[in-house]
Amino acid sequence: MFKVMFVCMGNVCRSPLAHILLDIYLKKNNLTDKIKVESSGVNVFNEGQELCDNIVRTASKRGLSIEHYSRNFYPTDGEEFDLILAMDNTTMSRIKRTIKGQHNKGTVRYFRYYDPVQDGSEEVPDPWYGGNDESEMVFDMIERTMKPLVDSILDLI
Repeated sequence: MFKVMFVCMGNVCRSPLAHILLDIYLKKNNLTDKIKVESSGVNVFNEGQELCDNIVRTASKRGLSIEHYSRNFYPTDGEEFDLILAMDNTTMSRIKRTIKGQHNKGTVRYFRYYDPVQDGSEEVPDPWYGGNDESEMVFDMIERTMKPLVDSILDLI
C-alpha cells in the first residue's frame, strides 16, 4: 500500500482538507486498497484540535460535512510514508529538519508540484488568516490537484 502524508503548519486547514478530499477521491474511484492517506502539522500546539471554521464552512457550502483532529508531524513519518507533501516553504523546511538523519523511505515534495494550474508559486496559501474567498480558492486548488496526484501515484505502484 502506498502511503501519502499531507503537511501544513497546524494541521487544521490545508493538510486536513487535502487528506479529506483525497479520501473522498479514493473511495469514489475504488482505490482505498492501494493508497493510504494521513495529514499532520509541523507546528501543532494542541494535538486533537478541530478544523478551522473557514474550511468547515467552505466544505459545507459544497455539501460536505467534514471532521478532523490535528496531529504533529514526527521524525518517524519520514520512515513510514512514501510521499510527504508540504503546503508551503516554511513547512517544507521544518519537514526536512525534522526527518534529517532518519532513515527516510519517502519523497518530500511541494503539494503544488501536482497542481495542473501552475502560477509560479510552490505554496498553497494559508486560509487561517484569510476569509471565505481565500478558503474557496484553497479548496479549489486542492480539489483540482487530486486526480493528477493520484494518477502520478498509480504510475509508481
